[in-house]
Amino acid sequence: MIPAGAGAIGATVVLGVGNPIMGDDGVGLALLDALREARGGGTSDAESGGVRVEYVDGGTGGMSLLPLVEEADRLLVLDAVAGPVPGTVVHLAGDQVPRMLSTKLSPHQVGLLDVFAAARLLGREPSIVEVIGVVPESVDLRLGLSPAVAAAVPEAVRWAERLLDQWLPAGLGAQSHDG
Repeated sequence: MIPAGAGAIGATVVLGVGNPIMGDDGVGLALLDALREARGGGTSDAESGGVRVEYVDGGTGGMSLLPLVEEADRLLVLDAVAGPVPGTVVHLAGDQVPRMLSTKLSPHQVGLLDVFAAARLLGREPSIVEVIGVVPESVDLRLGLSPAVAAAVPEAVRWAERLLDQWLPAGLGAQSHDG
């Protein structure tokens, strides 16, 4: 946790990943859109008081996301996360993140694992990486989220907002999205 009122801090990146034509695999992008709207909407990049928050649609970008990961001081990944009960909201931090990415729920997660490994080799990895996700019901070829996963989006967004509020200096969490 970043103490309130801390000095200048680096970029905070919120990265939504997933493929919206693969059913619940698109939940990361749905979370990104809902979080961005909840935080003041519309802007993909904002600066306020030396704090920059970027909201990035990573899609299934794989290694093209490396520069973004290298630049981030704190990285919040929004994604589908494997688990037994569809619609369950999951928060992962520390060593849990690489384990989640190695479960190969979808091809983009393997790409993210490679991105984090490359950033580590280059000595420019985020100081904090955490994941907020939702357990999918189906990652088959289809548009839209299943009812269980769609119903979990508001709760997952609240978790992500609480995390951002902890990371950002007091009073900047909500303002950082006003552009």
